[in-house]
Amino acid sequence: MSAAVPLRADERDPTERLSADDQATQREAEFLQRALLNQQSKAMRLPQGVPGVCSNCVGRCMPTAVYCDEWCRTDHEWRLGLARRTGVRR
Repeated sequence: MSAAVPLRADERDPTERLSADDQATQREAEFLQRALLNQQSKAMRLPQGVPGVCSNCVGRCMPTAVYCDEWCRTDHEWRLGLARRTGVRR
């Protein structure tokens, strides 16, 4: 007979049976964690703007803004998305 190995606090007992509701809750938590990590990873890859300078047209804008107006923000985000999809950068 082998001795029982104690589990760490973050490990589950593999023999434990979860109800359907518990399984759904566990899957939801895993999904949310994965989505959060993906979003954080995307945010780290985005170029950071300089406050007071438009990231699209390089014009002057409000001291804490990174775009001079909504059009520049939309245009810049569209071009960033296009560059990521096609692999082409300007």
